[in-house]
Amino acid sequence: MASSSPTVRPWADLQHDLLVAIMSRVGVPDLLSGGATRTCSAWRAGRLAAGDGAEEAAGRGRVPLQADLCSVLEIASRADGRMEALLLPEFADEEHLLFLAKRNPNLHYFSLPTTCITYDQFCKAIDKLQSLKGMAVDESLINHDVLSHVHQCCPDFLELKVFALYVDEEMASIICNSLPRLRKLEIPNSDMSCAVIIKFLDCLEELEYLDISGYETSAISSAVLRKASRLNIFIWNSKFELGEFMDCSNYGEHCINPQEPCSCVMDHRVMDWLAGPSEPS
Repeated sequence: MASSSPTVRPWADLQHDLLVAIMSRVGVPDLLSGGATRTCSAWRAGRLAAGDGAEEAAGRGRVPLQADLCSVLEIASRADGRMEALLLPEFADEEHLLFLAKRNPNLHYFSLPTTCITYDQFCKAIDKLQSLKGMAVDESLINHDVLSHVHQCCPDFLELKVFALYVDEEMASIICNSLPRLRKLEIPNSDMSCAVIIKFLDCLEELEYLDISGYETSAISSAVLRKASRLNIFIWNSKFELGEFMDCSNYGEHCINPQEPCSCVMDHRVMDWLAGPSEPS
């Protein structure tokens, strides 16, 4: 009796966070050699189309970053529009993104951390990515014209990650006004005030996920925590705070104590604790 081959899971069936984790841990040579064939059919198809040359390149071990990028672009050009997420290195630019957009108009997510971007070329790439659902970009692209263009061209756009050292109220207003339907916002390792965090929580009514982890200046107040209670996920750990609510088991009284967290609450959901004891009437 002939045995049936295992079903290959399509890219779209996997959660985005899992895809990002895979892409961050598996190098291009590994992908080319078939190490992730059960993860992404687009990579599988690209590897087969590339043929022996891809196998030979993979057998040489790690290659320079520029060669990695060339391999990614080559595979993307052979993926027949089936590649849905891509993380580009810091030295990639808007021309590389435009190249990918022309060949993969169904791209759902990309990360482009470069700081030197030409707005016109970037917007040309966005024009071709009408199925885009999320992106990670440098703060230089956080302006009204660019984000409004994304909002107009990509009706399903719900996720934004920003690489920024500092976020002020003006930048927060641009994000809120240009992308009012955001459900997931990530601005890690950035300095921002309490007012900025509250603006995000007040203005982005559909927001479900907020990650501001890694900041150096504590801006978490009781008002922030109260407003963040509506979110599904709120990540705010920093150099000074653990990013979770700690129960000190002090005869029913609760407080936040990063230095001496109680183990009894470590497995509890953050927002379950936030509800806390009811206020006296």
